[in-house]
Amino acid sequence: MVALYCSCEQQHPIWGEFRWVGGKHVGGKYEWVYFDDKEWSETYTQRLIYCPACGQRFERMNLDAVKC
Repeated sequence: MVALYCSCEQQHPIWGEFRWVGGKHVGGKYEWVYFDDKEWSETYTQRLIYCPACGQRFERMNLDAVKC
């Protein structure tokens, strides 16, 4: 799991996980899945494809990691 945020002006916080999305059969794969991390958001803890703030489709290359 990794803490991320959208690269848009609002920098909406999300978390990402690298999950197995295939079945037990050959041809399964891993891919990034993203979830809302703002407690007050309507989509809190829901799986996301698009940024709730700007509507941009999430792609791992377009997200920034939270710096600790």
